[in-house]
Amino acid sequence: MQGDFSRVTFDPAQRFSAVLSQQGRVQLDSEINEQTAILLHYMRTLAADLLGPVAFPSGPGHSTGGFCVDTFDGGNFTVTPGRIYVDGILCECDGTDYWSQPDGHLDRVRERDQLPTSPFMVYLRVWERMVTAVEAPRIREVALGLHGPDTTVRTRVVWQLCWMDLDSESFIPDMKTAPQFLRDQIGRRFRPRPLLSARVRNPEGNSAPCDVPPQSGYRGPENQLYRIEVHRGGTAETATFKWSRENGSVTLPIRAISGASIELETLGRDDKLGLEIDDVVEIVDDASVCRAAADAWEEECPRLYTIKEIDHARRKVALDHEPAQDPYQPDAGTVPGRHPLLRRWDHGAAGREQGDTDTYTGVDSEGTQQIREGTWIVLEDGVEVRFEGDVERAPQYRRGDYWTIPVRVVTGDVEWPRGLNGRPQPKRPHGIDYHYAPLAVVLPQDSTEYTMVDLRVPFPLRRQ
Repeated sequence: MQGDFSRVTFDPAQRFSAVLSQQGRVQLDSEINEQTAILLHYMRTLAADLLGPVAFPSGPGHSTGGFCVDTFDGGNFTVTPGRIYVDGILCECDGTDYWSQPDGHLDRVRERDQLPTSPFMVYLRVWERMVTAVEAPRIREVALGLHGPDTTVRTRVVWQLCWMDLDSESFIPDMKTAPQFLRDQIGRRFRPRPLLSARVRNPEGNSAPCDVPPQSGYRGPENQLYRIEVHRGGTAETATFKWSRENGSVTLPIRAISGASIELETLGRDDKLGLEIDDVVEIVDDASVCRAAADAWEEECPRLYTIKEIDHARRKVALDHEPAQDPYQPDAGTVPGRHPLLRRWDHGAAGREQGDTDTYTGVDSEGTQQIREGTWIVLEDGVEVRFEGDVERAPQYRRGDYWTIPVRVVTGDVEWPRGLNGRPQPKRPHGIDYHYAPLAVVLPQDSTEYTMVDLRVPFPLRRQ
């Protein structure tokens, strides 16, 4: 979640059941957020234990239940309104079809989005997206001013209707075998997961506690929450990453795009949360976020841009390339209803002020940094990260996967778990967590007739 948080502290392994306030103590955002996470973890775990990984309510008044694939005309299918629980997460549908689904943002021209005429499985992809007042304007309290301070953010459950091609001569799953079949197919794309470790630089051979060289430890002036995020998916040979010292929370709403010039609603609240020449930025809107989930394993992805000029009077910035020339998302940022914005990343200008070339690894032609496994990569101010994977099989990097790293001035160190030997422990991505549910198998009988095999698992409701 790319919010302006001090840190993210929830860890189910700690077995905490509640966060309790004490009189006269400071209230921290991380503690309030942890209480929310504890409650959600409890409720969703309970629902999954009682109902199973996937279930929908059936019984009187529910007819076919929610998310039932009931018609297919060869190019589109519809699903019924209702509810379904996926790993304890409640998904609600008002009734829609494949092309009109609210968070699909599909493209009829793109071959990858078009439905096949051969047998295929329809399944649900479920995940949570964080939205701010930029993406959901109703969050903002206008009594504080139309462009006044933002307050809280929200998480939104996103569900997407997806399909998977089935070989007509291969195994056709049924209600009992579909969940494991789907897990196996998804696992082939995304496993094994990559690992990341974080530390601050501590030169070897420095054992004298009173003789600490200036380059050891965290040297930044402020506490930060670093975010390491995979940009291009694939293996280590093709995957790239980007990073932010503000957890990717510096976002600036877009008003209009003309060529390489972008007009913004604001250039930021201050110098720390604004833009400078040579900053690396990303154009994001509702469609690009949702498409990223669908194409997470693909090597094709949008590029990042570098700020070349800033017109403070007219709140305009000039980029190094025209967004319309990006073949992946040429329309990004041009549709106001999709809530377009610029998101700043900090790997572009790191270390330039100090002239320290060792803390600046540079960016590639797409504005990202190449993932290098098995070696410590310096970010800035002594903070380092290390990617690694399974020794038997190369890890699969998924676009959007991220790690957050709190860094504190008072300790001069990162908050990262360590093993008994004192070394940083490699951790799997902190998110994004995707959940999957099989819905139906569509079997063609001839050129115009199709059979739908329902794969949903019902659970009975008590009669009133």
